[in-house]
Amino acid sequence: MANGGEGKDAHFMLEGVTETETCGFVQDGGSIVAAVSPGSARESVDRDMGVRPVLRRYLDQQQLACPDTVLIEELGLCQGLARIDLATVSSVLHGYEIKSNRDRLSRLASQAETYSRVFDRVTLVVGTKHIKAALKLVPRWWGLLLVRGDVEGVLLDPFRPADENPGQDPRALVELLWRDEALELLARHNAAGGVRSKPRPAVWDRVCEALDLTQIRSAVRYRLRTRAETSTSASLR
Repeated sequence: MANGGEGKDAHFMLEGVTETETCGFVQDGGSIVAAVSPGSARESVDRDMGVRPVLRRYLDQQQLACPDTVLIEELGLCQGLARIDLATVSSVLHGYEIKSNRDRLSRLASQAETYSRVFDRVTLVVGTKHIKAALKLVPRWWGLLLVRGDVEGVLLDPFRPADENPGQDPRALVELLWRDEALELLARHNAAGGVRSKPRPAVWDRVCEALDLTQIRSAVRYRLRTRAETSTSASLR
């Protein structure tokens, strides 16, 4: 793989990935962020535990530019069907899934289906070993960050930006609300009658009947931010 200093797009021309596959996806030729411990970069880039701190550092930098953003790790989705590595909540709900070189891609197709039901945007953070296969397993609207290691440490290179999800599922999204949160939301819209004593699925169904996707997105983002901020405040006491 070519060094990032040898040309703007050179280091994206990976073995087994054609120019056609990469055309139009490159945001810029610079690495986004470098990790510490450059001496162990080759080993770190092959493991989730080596990639995750680098991704967190990048997302923390983004958070400085958007102070209302909160970061959530291991967010459970669709009543435990899947769990995404990292998610950011701001004006959009953005999921990040890590697939290091040592990870297998056997679950990626099913994960992609679940994540695509919930998130506004999704980015796959993927090792160079898996990039060709990943292009075939995730939707084209997903973003891709390429993980590589060199003398500087572990680097994340932009491969393609995440676009807006064209097929978000309101029912899957509303399942991120706790039952009391969903009932409170319904009460604010005078739509809680008849479901106050019902189980969660019935409450979630009512939310989908009473609110449109834009309203559900806003409510879910607000609740996730509030929970994260409350948890952070409690841990600092």
